[in-house]
Order: sequence, then C-alpha cells, then structure tokens
Amino acid sequence: MTVAYSLDVATSGLFTQIKVLLRWKGSVWKSIWSELLIWLLLYSVLSVIYRVLLNKAQREVFEQLCTFFDTFSVFIPVTFMLGFYVSIVYNRWTKVFDNVGWIDTSALTIAQYIRGTSERARLIRRNCVRYMIVAQAMVFRDVSPAIRRRFPTMRHLISAGLLTEDEMAEFDAIVSPQSKYWQPIQWLFSLVTVAKDEGLIADYYLYVDLMDKMRDFRTKILNLVIFDMVPIPLVYTQVVNLAVRTYFLLALFGRQFLENSNNIPGAKWKIDIYFPIMTSLQIVFIIGWLKVSEVMLNPLGEDDEDFETNWIIERNLQVGYAVVDQAYGRFPIIKRDPFWEEETPQTMDTPTSTRKPHTHMQGSCINMNEADLDNGLISYVRRRSRSFGDDDSSSVVTETTRANSNASMLPKHMWAQPRSKISNAIAKLYKSEPEPRRASVCVAALDLNHRRPSVDFREIENPEKADDVILDVPALVQERIRIAKQQAVKIEMPEDTNSQPTSPEEDKSAISPSANNVKWFVEEMPVIEEEDEKAHRKTPRNLSASSFGNKNQSGGGGDFT
Repeated sequence: MTVAYSLDVATSGLFTQIKVLLRWKGSVWKSIWSELLIWLLLYSVLSVIYRVLLNKAQREVFEQLCTFFDTFSVFIPVTFMLGFYVSIVYNRWTKVFDNVGWIDTSALTIAQYIRGTSERARLIRRNCVRYMIVAQAMVFRDVSPAIRRRFPTMRHLISAGLLTEDEMAEFDAIVSPQSKYWQPIQWLFSLVTVAKDEGLIADYYLYVDLMDKMRDFRTKILNLVIFDMVPIPLVYTQVVNLAVRTYFLLALFGRQFLENSNNIPGAKWKIDIYFPIMTSLQIVFIIGWLKVSEVMLNPLGEDDEDFETNWIIERNLQVGYAVVDQAYGRFPIIKRDPFWEEETPQTMDTPTSTRKPHTHMQGSCINMNEADLDNGLISYVRRRSRSFGDDDSSSVVTETTRANSNASMLPKHMWAQPRSKISNAIAKLYKSEPEPRRASVCVAALDLNHRRPSVDFREIENPEKADDVILDVPALVQERIRIAKQQAVKIEMPEDTNSQPTSPEEDKSAISPSANNVKWFVEEMPVIEEEDEKAHRKTPRNLSASSFGNKNQSGGGGDFT
C-alpha cells in the first residue's frame, strides 16, 4: 500500500518536511542509494587511477577525454525527456487507481433495489456481491503478482470461499481460448433478472439503474487488463532510462578533478575537494525522479508505493456482505434530534478545539475598507426594454394583421394622464379585450414603454432642476404614430373611451403577437412604473431626463417617460 504521511504534513511548520525527509520506507534514499553508491565507487576508482597510476602522457590523454565528455554531455536532454515521461506515467497511474473497483456503490444499490427479508432475497443479494468479487479476483490474478501468488489457479478461489464446486463446474463448462472475466458478470446479470422476474425489484427503472451500476464496476476492473496489456511503449521507457544512465556514465569522467585543467582549451578550473558534492546531489534528484516513474509504471506490483490488491479484495468482500446482509433494512429509530428547539444549532467544542478561533465561510469582500467603496447612488436598469422594431415576438406583426386588423390605440385624453394611471389602464384593457384585439393593446404598451426624450440630465448644469424640463407629450405621441404607420401598422385614434368591438370576421383575422410574452409585459407594466417612480425619487442624479415625466402636461401627477 502507498506510504501514508498525510498526518505528518497536516500542519506546516519548521520541522514538518524534515520529518518527511527522514522517512525510509518509500523514500528517495531507499530508491537511489544503490545507484549512488555504485557511482561513487567508480568515481573513486577513476580518481585514484588518475592521481597515482598514470604517467604524464597518460594523464594528458585522460584529461583530454574528461574535457570532451564534460563539454558534450550537455547535448543529452535529460530533464526534458524525463519530465515528459514522468507526466505520462503519472497520468496512467491515476487512471489505474480510478479503475481499481470499489464495491460500495454497487452494494448499496443492491441492498436498496432488491428488497425482501426472505432467505431467497438474502441469498440473491449475497451472491450478487460474491460474483462481483470473483470477477475482480480473476482480473487481479492476471495483473497483480501478489494476487497471482495468493491464487495460483482457479481452484484456489474455491478454497478461499469465493466459488463453489457447482459454480466451478459451470465455469469450466464454457470452453473459450480467451480469459473468461465476463462469466461471473453474466451470472450476476442473470441473477438480477431473476430477482426482477420474482418481484424482488419493484420497478423496471430500478432494474435498469442496478444493471448500470454493475456494468460500471465491470468496465472499471476490465480497464486494468487493458492497461496491463497495452503499457507505455517500450522504446520510450528504454530511451529515457538509457539517456539518464548514459549521462551519469559520462559524468564519471567529466566531473573528475584535473590537475592541468588551466592548460586545456575549454576545460573548467576546479577545486580539488575529493568528493563530488554537486554531482551527488544531481544523482539524488535525477535518479530519484526516474525512480518515481519506475514505481508508478505498474502500481499493481509489490513496491512500497504500489496498491495493496490483497487488502482491496478483502475489504470489498467484507463491506459488500455487511451492506447487503448485516445492515439490510436497519436504521435508527426516528426521534427528535438534539437541536429540535434551536433556531441556530451549534455543536459542542472540546477545550482543545476552542484554542484556535473558527473562521466563518464568507465572501472575501465582506471586510473591505469602506473608504474604497463608491457610495454613489445606483441607477436602476429597466426590465424588458425593447423597441417596437426589435426582434421580439411581442412586436411581430403579420401580413394578416397589417391588412385586416382594426387595431386602435388608447383614447387621446388618456395620454395626458399620469404614467401610473396609463399603465393600469393598459393592463385592464388588455385583460378585458378579446384575444384577437389584444394586438392593439400591445402597440399601446410598447408605445408607452419606449417613448424617451433625447435630453439627458448629465448634460444639464443643475440636475436639481430636472423637474423644469418641458416635454411635448402630444408631439411624442404623434411621432410614435407616424413611425408605426411607416411600419405598416394600422392605428386609429377614437375620440371616446368606449371602443366598438369588431365583427367576428375581423376578430378571426386579427392575430395577437406572442401571447405569453405580451401578457407578461402588460401585466408587469404597473409594477415597472412603480419601481421607476421610487427610483426617480431616490436617485435623481443617476437617471436621465427620459426617466422623468412632464408635470406641466400631466397635471402634476405621476411621471411620464
């Protein structure tokens, strides 16, 4: 199993990493000590031969050779090749771990979907779990040396209690040259189908979901076989290992101390410290990096950092049986919890836990300095603001509507009323009119919503006197009518408020645009106007002249935009 050291690094401190570095099992020291020792011995032998046994001419040749190796060893891209290789191996390692196969989800689903307290129901649930463990053990036998030693043959699964004699006979009855990982899964699926036919599974949806959970488990453990059968290309592994070991083989000569290095072109002057400190550190880092890839290349092996496959099988068997049998149908008595009467429940703290203050989850800007905040007023954004000509379903007018409808705007005298009264009147009119004639109310609503003057209070020197801006409302209405006529919308302006209903033929020919959108818009108009009036009273500096009405023409009533 992987070496656990999470508790040692739970809290960072001065000696946290020192405790981790002093570990031996699974450490870099245990991985590279043999390579480092062999390299230092060879280095010492060459150094003694150069200093003691060689004559002057031989020393010159040796010095030239060492200079050559030291100069051109940089052509080997060790760090690039090794870094890319380790990243590939690490990604493969994580995928293998994700596909080891944990039985918890499948066992919980079996316990909840296959219901019944009879011996038959209990037998089906237990056998479902056991068949899943058998399939996992068969896969692990072929990919993990530890499991292969535990179960050398399929007969050992019988002695381990995972298979019976009858099941082994049924297993051997199917002759296939390929590995039969699928056979226990087929038994599992057949058993679930039997449970469905016997009424132990209440609904077909539960049956399908249970089959999906078991299929996912089967897919994961089968991926382990694929990872084992198709490893990282051998040539890549060979190239990386050859590059690293060749680099340090050349370093045996290139890192030697040379007495006449000053007279050799290209040679570097060195201090004779007898022990190659920097090269030893380089071996620890680079060879240790290579050992990381070797350990993660097959995590189902028997290294210190490999997965404990024997424990995984035992754990899945125990958890699976506990979920579907021992814990089936059992749960605590439902009672009032200890916080039943408390509006803000809070758990008790031990004296040790209260020593460190608790921090609450909150936004990072909660405690922002008020001096950095803009305390200016906020301008409100109108909802659903579109012009009559925009691409909106509430403003679409068909050819039939243009040719046959007798759509009419609101009476003239209503446009002199306060804006809030006009909004309420349009909303009531929309509700009271038949469906074909609601197109005219839509036109009136859009007309009220989108008439805006071109004056902006930001261009006025004294925004406090914004109420003195005079708006020619009748001129705006006529301009809107002119634009609507240019768009081929037939608009009539009756003098009285009681408009005559159209004939049934005309009602059939008139088409109201987008009933849902128009209905929402018209019914929301009074609410929108109320919000705008509040915004005008609160934030006159941030709103344009289009947000204010003409008090002179509305009789001092509400706003008119």
